[in-house]
Amino acid sequence: MPDSPLSIAISTSSNPLSGLGRFAGALDARSVAAVILALMFGFWLIYTLVATYHLVRYGHRSWLTVPAIGIHLFVSLSLALFAVSGLA
Repeated sequence: MPDSPLSIAISTSSNPLSGLGRFAGALDARSVAAVILALMFGFWLIYTLVATYHLVRYGHRSWLTVPAIGIHLFVSLSLALFAVSGLA
């Protein structure tokens, strides 16, 4: 039966956003990627601030504190720049 509810629910479309109806045209891949990258940056920023606070607060006597923070910032910023450069 082609009109059964199951066949209607499983119908495929070439556009994965077609199920969103009138909002599908408003969503652009670049805007979605920008929102995802902004959320990832926010999470990274909060994580970095918390990690830096804990390293400075509880590891202030360790000689590894400042190099660990520097390596974290260098590696994560390098990965972020590589990801948004278009080479990935």
